[in-house]
Amino acid sequence: MPGDNLKSKISALFWSFFSEETHIAYFHRKTFATMRHWHLRRFYSNDPDSFVRILDREYEKPHRLSGMPSFSAFIIGDKDADAFGRTFDSVKNQFCKADAICGLCGLSADDADKQIRSTGSEYIALIRNGNVLEKRAFYECGKILLSGEKPGLIYSDEDTVMQCGTRFAPDFKPDYAPDLLMSYDYYGGFVFISKEAYEKAGGLDAETEGDPYYDLWLRISENEKVSHIDRILFHKTEKAKMPGPDKASVERALARRGLKGNVTVAGDRCIIDHETEGLVSIVIPSKDNPAMLSDCLASIDELTIYRDYEIIVVDNGSSDENRSKIETLCEKYRAKYFYEKKDFNFSYMCNLGASKAAGDVIIFLNDDIKITEPRWLGSMAGQARLPYSGAVGCLLVYPDNNMIQHAGTKDSEDGPNHIYQGYYLDDPEVFDAVYPADVNGVTAACLAIRKDVFEKIGRFDENMSVCYNDVALCFDLINEGYVNCVRGDIKLIHKESVSRGSDEVNEAKYRRMLKEHEYLYEHHALKNSPHPFYNVNQTYRHSDKKPDYSKWLYDVTTSVREMTDGEIREWENAPVREDYKICFDECDSFKCIHLFGWAYAENYDKNYTQRRKMVIYNDKHHYLAELGDWYRPDVYSLNMTKDTEYCGFRAKFDKKLIEEGTYDLCLWSGIGRKDTENKLIR
Repeated sequence: MPGDNLKSKISALFWSFFSEETHIAYFHRKTFATMRHWHLRRFYSNDPDSFVRILDREYEKPHRLSGMPSFSAFIIGDKDADAFGRTFDSVKNQFCKADAICGLCGLSADDADKQIRSTGSEYIALIRNGNVLEKRAFYECGKILLSGEKPGLIYSDEDTVMQCGTRFAPDFKPDYAPDLLMSYDYYGGFVFISKEAYEKAGGLDAETEGDPYYDLWLRISENEKVSHIDRILFHKTEKAKMPGPDKASVERALARRGLKGNVTVAGDRCIIDHETEGLVSIVIPSKDNPAMLSDCLASIDELTIYRDYEIIVVDNGSSDENRSKIETLCEKYRAKYFYEKKDFNFSYMCNLGASKAAGDVIIFLNDDIKITEPRWLGSMAGQARLPYSGAVGCLLVYPDNNMIQHAGTKDSEDGPNHIYQGYYLDDPEVFDAVYPADVNGVTAACLAIRKDVFEKIGRFDENMSVCYNDVALCFDLINEGYVNCVRGDIKLIHKESVSRGSDEVNEAKYRRMLKEHEYLYEHHALKNSPHPFYNVNQTYRHSDKKPDYSKWLYDVTTSVREMTDGEIREWENAPVREDYKICFDECDSFKCIHLFGWAYAENYDKNYTQRRKMVIYNDKHHYLAELGDWYRPDVYSLNMTKDTEYCGFRAKFDKKLIEEGTYDLCLWSGIGRKDTENKLIR
């Protein structure tokens, strides 16, 4: 029938705007009955191309910028006519037009410098040949300049585009990270700088043996404010070429800054071991673990190359037998031993050890750490002695299997998390874990810091006896302008939390962790940015650094309220659905109450029609939480059960809306109820 043919065409056009998983769901079901989920599919992404295109839709439309400073654009790099055409067109078609566009491809540093100095513009855009700018690139830079900031240099995020137009490999960068910049040119192929900063830095220097532009970035960044735009403003093409690791420019930077260090090249990065001297104090908190402490002390003594150190062991109450064993160990390894019987308080133990330290650098070290890298102490102490350095950590792995425990910390919605925890070193996603990087924080399981900086910052906060005390210290350091660094090239073994156990074993420990989590953000929160060294577009709920594919689906606020007596009776009398399959991705109460997961009844073929709620109850209270929809094609792909791609649920609300307590959770819908066997501790 003609009408059926038209309906099919309209249907095909409609679904062409959605992902492959949505197509599968549509052809499986042949119905539009789930139209209330269309907005979820619109914000569903599971690959870089769909993710960056959704990001593009979120950005405001460019408008005229009144007072935009004058600027000229220069295309730099290799002389490739095909690449130049695409780059030139992208510069020419900008929303904010450049005063002039000039090609410097193939020119010497001297000739390029003369061309750049001849411009009368206030700012200079330098684009490497083979990169394609987003139409809004200059507009975003202009917004920074007109906001009151006066950066000498601006850089942005980037990705790569295939000839067919598919985008992949998004590079979501940190804010200005000096140690990362000394490792490689992470600014990439589009940099916007002020003419004044260019001239103050001396312009392009023909004497450098490395890349003159990377050498210029280093010089400008030493003395000028650097701004980062956390948006993808340019795309690398197959023609784009970036210089490799530039040892010569890094060595010039060290000499210029009056620093000495050994620069080596590993993979596509430079690694610096800063020359250093002076006493280092190693503070080791320990209690009732003589065997583990013995392994730690023996590994320090046997492997450490840098020998100018002292060891301070702080014991908060070992048994008499273990105290005697630890005293013997300390005599053997020439360690100072301080014993004070006291309730466990990690912060107090570290502060006590630091007060006894004679070195200008302190390294806080857990007794469950085993040294495996001979240069660990010199490298960490040298890094800590840099003028801008705050806390310095290293790469920690679990025993025997190269599984990562710690590669720096990032701040997520639920609190601090270890980057790459649970991944193995040979996983391709963690290629950068073995290089130095600037991070929001490092663990006190192995943390180096100058003693004067430690005292200036206020030491460890003793109100945080167990959890997050190292995070609080690192946040305070960032707030004071210091930079925390993880030396990924230093790999040590960590038997995490062996001595005191996990914080999630029982309710008392979990409640203590919640209170210290709340205290962290009340007293030590980052002031200027929640993510100085971790990009907002990277995942905040998993330990890797992939794009935050679910960011829009987690961005929800739902309601919760006390149930009426009638609702409680109705819920209690609802049939129990033993066929409900329920899984929680998140069930916690850190900054907010989070209830994310999926659920469906196996013996019901219209799960997508059900409006579901979560009953949160104990002996005193019955709360009813609304559940939002959550598109979950991953669940359908696991079980191939009809309509289960619409079985996801999500709830997020202020934890103050329910009283403190321990609650059971029950899923309730029009077809029945099922206890989830999960507990919510508030």
